[in-house]
Amino acid sequence: MPANPLQIAQPFGDSVAKTTGALFSTTVFACAIVVSSFMCATASVAQSVDRVISTDGTLQGKIVATSANAVDIEDRNGEVKKVPIEKIREVQFADEPQSLKSARGMLFRGRAAEALEELAKIEPTELEGAEPTLIDDVAFVKAAAAGRASLRSGADPKEAGKLVNDFLAKHPQTHHFYALQELLGDLLARLGKPEPALAAYSQLDKGPPAFKVRAASAKAAMFFDQKKYQEALNEFDNAIQIDATDDASLAQKRGAGLGKAKCFSQLGKNDEAIALVHSIIKQADPEEKELLARAYNVLGGAYRTLGGKDQDALISFLTVDLVYNSNPDSHAEALANLSELWESGKNPERAREARQNLEASYPGSQWAKKPASTEKS
Repeated sequence: MPANPLQIAQPFGDSVAKTTGALFSTTVFACAIVVSSFMCATASVAQSVDRVISTDGTLQGKIVATSANAVDIEDRNGEVKKVPIEKIREVQFADEPQSLKSARGMLFRGRAAEALEELAKIEPTELEGAEPTLIDDVAFVKAAAAGRASLRSGADPKEAGKLVNDFLAKHPQTHHFYALQELLGDLLARLGKPEPALAAYSQLDKGPPAFKVRAASAKAAMFFDQKKYQEALNEFDNAIQIDATDDASLAQKRGAGLGKAKCFSQLGKNDEAIALVHSIIKQADPEEKELLARAYNVLGGAYRTLGGKDQDALISFLTVDLVYNSNPDSHAEALANLSELWESGKNPERAREARQNLEASYPGSQWAKKPASTEKS
């Protein structure tokens, strides 16, 4: 939930000093050994505890229980603290393989195919004697990454759907419950099974308000993909009107607003779409980079549909390319549109550059697989 409730080590530089005292050099060297030993010991201790990273900070200790709605972690003083699911950014486990941590991070950043490759690097010996919760998280990352990779590439989602469904059946108390139900719904929708997809999305209605908003948005997105734009618009409105004002819900409502703007554009109401997106951009937190990437893509798409606004569309997609380019799907969409806009603007070199960047950076993306002449936002 990568990023996604619904989603660092830093190098340090060397300083260089000159001295003629051998004693000084020896002392510095000895101190360096002590500091290095201390840092290694600290790192070792840090890796031996579970962590729950939330919007309120990071808690360390031992995870004693999980459910769809919360994670319970016991701190060093024996106090058990319950972290609500809508506030959780990531859960890390004691002594987890580095490849698991890396793969999870890739998954939350939208790099599902890379997450699967990273997960494959885990040696069986690294999981010997591991806690069941850690083993379960390996299975979660595998299932979620397979599902996301399938959706992104346009591959047959049947096998990935089975992985997700099997995980949910075996782990009904997982803290990944809502995220995987939504993913299962997406996979079922892609398979052309709308009723089971709606049933999966409805599972999110059991959660906190932010997930109710997300459930309505997921249903709306399915209608949108079916080209049922008025039904999608109505469902996005339902999401926005849910009585919830907490930060997580408001963030989800901004996302629903972007969906509503896309519906406006498809219904020929581009001026309304553009005004709504500008409003959402003003409301958004600067750190909501994934949301802002989507917003500028929707804005660019509305300008293109409106006609006569290619320059405005170009600026919108360039904003994603140059500023909000961390999400692979959004960046790929922007590059595909830039390629077309540069081409229509009689700038073939820039068009070729955007296309090459798209194909080199996101070869598995559906945007990269589409012929340049048919790419649309």
